[in-house]
Amino acid sequence: MEDFLLLIDGSSLLSTQFYGNLPREILFAKTVEEKEKYYHKIMMTSTGVYTNAVFGFLRTLFKILQEQKPRYLAVAWDLSRDTFRREKYADYKANRSELLEPLRQQFDLCQKVLGRLPVVQLMDERYEADDFCGTLSKKFEGQVPVRILTKDNDYLQLVTERTNLWLMHSTAEKTDALFSKYHIDKKTVNVPERAFCFTPELVEQEFGVKPCHINSLKGLQGDASDNIKGVSGVGPVAAVKLIQEYGTVEALYAAIDGLDAAGEKELKEYWKEHLGLKRSPLSYLKKESDTELVGKKAAFLSEELATIKCDIPLEQSLGDLEVSLDPRKVQEVLDELEFASLHYQTEEQKKEQAGKWNLIRDFGEADRIFRQAGKQESLGLHLIAEKGRVLAAALCWKAREAYTIPAEGMVSPEQLACWVKETLCGVKQGFVPDLKGLLHLVPELYGCREKQNLMDVGVAAYLLNPLQSGYSCQQVAKQLLEEVIPSETDLLGKGGFTEALDLEPELFSECAGRMAETAFLAGPAALAQLREQEMEALYKTVELPLIYSLARMEDVGIATRRELLEELSERLSGGISRLEEEIYEMTGAKFNINSPKQLGEVLFGQMKLPFGKKTKTGYSTSADVLDKLAPDYPVVKKILEYRQLTKLKSTYSDGLVQFIGEDGRIHGTFNQTITATGRISSTEPNLQNIPVRMELGREIRRVFVPREGSVLMDADYSQIELRILASMSGDSSLIEAYREARDIHAVTASQVFHVPLEEVTSLQRRNAKAVNFGIVYGISAFGLSEDLSISRKEATEYIEQYFATYPGVKYFLDQLVADAKEKGYAVTLFGRRRPVPELDSSNFMQRSFGERVAMNSPIQGTAADVMKIAMIRVDRALEKAGLSSRIVLQVHDELLLEVPVEEQEAAREILEREMREAAALQVPLEVDCKVGNSWYETK
Repeated sequence: MEDFLLLIDGSSLLSTQFYGNLPREILFAKTVEEKEKYYHKIMMTSTGVYTNAVFGFLRTLFKILQEQKPRYLAVAWDLSRDTFRREKYADYKANRSELLEPLRQQFDLCQKVLGRLPVVQLMDERYEADDFCGTLSKKFEGQVPVRILTKDNDYLQLVTERTNLWLMHSTAEKTDALFSKYHIDKKTVNVPERAFCFTPELVEQEFGVKPCHINSLKGLQGDASDNIKGVSGVGPVAAVKLIQEYGTVEALYAAIDGLDAAGEKELKEYWKEHLGLKRSPLSYLKKESDTELVGKKAAFLSEELATIKCDIPLEQSLGDLEVSLDPRKVQEVLDELEFASLHYQTEEQKKEQAGKWNLIRDFGEADRIFRQAGKQESLGLHLIAEKGRVLAAALCWKAREAYTIPAEGMVSPEQLACWVKETLCGVKQGFVPDLKGLLHLVPELYGCREKQNLMDVGVAAYLLNPLQSGYSCQQVAKQLLEEVIPSETDLLGKGGFTEALDLEPELFSECAGRMAETAFLAGPAALAQLREQEMEALYKTVELPLIYSLARMEDVGIATRRELLEELSERLSGGISRLEEEIYEMTGAKFNINSPKQLGEVLFGQMKLPFGKKTKTGYSTSADVLDKLAPDYPVVKKILEYRQLTKLKSTYSDGLVQFIGEDGRIHGTFNQTITATGRISSTEPNLQNIPVRMELGREIRRVFVPREGSVLMDADYSQIELRILASMSGDSSLIEAYREARDIHAVTASQVFHVPLEEVTSLQRRNAKAVNFGIVYGISAFGLSEDLSISRKEATEYIEQYFATYPGVKYFLDQLVADAKEKGYAVTLFGRRRPVPELDSSNFMQRSFGERVAMNSPIQGTAADVMKIAMIRVDRALEKAGLSSRIVLQVHDELLLEVPVEEQEAAREILEREMREAAALQVPLEVDCKVGNSWYETK
């Protein structure tokens, strides 16, 4: 690939990335004030620094450096609109709106970042980015080819045989349309994503004029984006034809100046016959005015304004522009900006990472490799599987060297699983990227549970940084080894392992080998960091054993009655149809209720309901808006009910059916590396979020049943987070209330509202309950006032009285925030850490959020730890007792077991005992246990 110079219009690229990575609410808001309400949704660091545009800029830059490989690079910037062009025309770019504050801040940030990498940058208040790019392209195109990256078509005038323009578009479809239009195979052109490469020939074909005449074209037709007027009355078609004929504004006026009436008539006839201009623009071209910018004066000034300056005195030599990014500085910057998913790798780094990624296709050699692996002190292993089918095993016990043994074509998946089991159960320390996935494929590995010789590197990485977006091998390598490795997609593309084994076996073995190597190298590093952060015990006694319990629960699954789901779906359909007709009758119109645009027009445009806020796409019909209207407008209440029923139908009565396996059971996925607090989450499907506030939602639980001859047994912790708050805060009043088994909400109501306990009303108890649980989540007076529909003053009084009643709680929560500010993290009773970088934010909203996190995480995280410990204890105790009873679901503070009828008594005793004894608190843990023939019956 030939060396070339890449010039980037930094202002264009940064702005493009900013608007391409904005929340929809900001894009569609009409005023700056409306946009500002959603600034908190823009990507930012934990300290409140906006970064969405810089992230997109660096992602694009690194991708170009790694794929297009320019040898030379410079970035040019617009610093001010008051350039030399404003001196010539005061209204130049006067139509531009002011930059949004989050974008304005990122210009300075991006320039500082590039300066540290380092990248050569050019900027000056008198000139624009295109002037610098024009000057550099003319100065160096004789030495190397030049490519310019921008979204601004002003740059088309710079295109020559040696200087091509990479014109960016907002969507890939727009560039694809150009490639298709000119019958160019995109794969044969080395261009960045969403960019089209303009050569002189393509500029002329697409725009009708030669590149060197683009400025003259703008002199006639103008350029609205820069507020360049052009000649009023001369449209784009006429402008193109005139420039095709005359080339420049000067040549055009040389032809029309001094013409008498006969000459003008003759010229008009010529334009009509030879240029195809049905209406002559001559009168507009010759128009004169002392007060308006028209005619010749407008044409020459507009051409001058549109002309890129190519003779700025610059001292840089071509050698000064050679790409020389410092990988260490790059990584420092990415870490500071908290860009965990972004990476940059030099060719030297790639060479350093080159290893021996051996693909073993001989049975005897494979057997020898596994036997040798089993003798190692430490081993990294990854089992490659797709859609439940084992493809290969990769083993590593030495850096930069791994062995990949494919299953198909040499051995059976069963033989491969047998080798894996014998090796891992025999090795002293095995490190794997995904232990739960491995257990599903090789259930015999449950035998390694008591040995504790298998370590899940991904779970360890999660414990060390629960805020990370994911824990793939690539992310783990970056987090624990400070090393950038290519991802599966980087190496194998979208086809994945299945296609690569046949088409790219070398890449297959490299990708698999790197995963095993990452586990081998990152495992010990993770253990060392866990020990340093005092979380090794939490990892080994909670997180690792939990993997086995979760895997078993997923394998067991839960029986699901398809016919009941289908019946419920029919009932929901009937309810939805009834609500549709009622809504149509109440609004006097038939429309698509699911269309926010149509719904907004009916409610706010036709019915004139209050709180209507119009955006570019119509009125907002968000839940927040409709909730305010529901109490006073019955039709809105019907609409909200309609939304609930359609959600129930699509997500549950229809959605759950697709997850029922051939065995009649749903085998969901339970994740332990997603939530920052440590809670287990549920996906595919989400069985933890089945709505219970409306009867039809609760009805969904009827479809979950035990197998024949069994019952479902449900055990739920009672007020676990409040009990943890009492214990951790040491508040004597709260502890006493729980030890005496009193109604904590009634007790709180009695104290807060100053009434005898026996006189507490149901409303007072409900309000006290909201305060009790709100305190756990760091609720504000505003939040409590919204929840209870009371004034903010009343809410403030409730909270103040609560803290006066339980002063130990107030001191405890304040101390949690202070400790988190000092340490940078909140910590649970069991040592789980949750980083709270928001506490250092200069942004008030971010800082307030951080304070709530600092108060809530130790409590909610401890509750999560207790539930995990309980789950492990119950699972082990059932197995040790020789019972067939198994855990089939875990939902927040609840465990659901499938229990053979004859095991009910024994299972109940184990379930209640192990859950109560999961943690030793200053107050007792209470467990409510019920039995039924469906999940519904246990609640």
